[in-house]
Amino acid sequence: MNQSFAALRLAPVKRSFALGSKLSVRSLASAATGEDKPAGSYSHTLRLPKTAFPLRADAARREKQFRERCTDTLYKWQFENNTGPQFILHDGPPYANGELHVGHFMNKVLKDIVNRYQVMQGRRVLYIPGFDTHGLPIEQKALATLRGRDQDSLNPMEIRRLARNFAMKAVASQTKSFKEYAVMGDWSNRYLTLDPEYEASQLE
Repeated sequence: MNQSFAALRLAPVKRSFALGSKLSVRSLASAATGEDKPAGSYSHTLRLPKTAFPLRADAARREKQFRERCTDTLYKWQFENNTGPQFILHDGPPYANGELHVGHFMNKVLKDIVNRYQVMQGRRVLYIPGFDTHGLPIEQKALATLRGRDQDSLNPMEIRRLARNFAMKAVASQTKSFKEYAVMGDWSNRYLTLDPEYEASQLE
């Protein structure tokens, strides 16, 4: 009972002391800066570091500024400057039959981790990506684009031409996506299984 009564008596004193402290801090800060800040504003009393870095990362714009340097430029640099033995990653090519999915992402990123580790070990990494542009999956996807047309009326050469065009569009789309994944490799010299040189090497 006595403690409660004492607390009630001291409450106005505590409020007055707290108010006086806030006013004194505000007055000292205003005197130091020469500015009269609005009531209730305490940000000017904080000694925070000054920096030119933006508050937000803005990754959608800034990531593109570093992608080329971390992929194509790095790949050329490491092959010309690393002095260790050559490391070759033989990569099974994906089917060029549509857009990429999470399986492609996991596959390529894990292999890219291996390549980058080898680069840090001083080895010269040789990684030439490729695409499998043959097979029934591509033909099925290509024929599915023929809406309202009798597929049985097409001769073999027309089907091959249709499948080739579909595969080349898929190659362009997949290459763009792989580069956006920041996969390091010799993309300018990528191979396609429909290239005549590749087909001839299979027959030798």
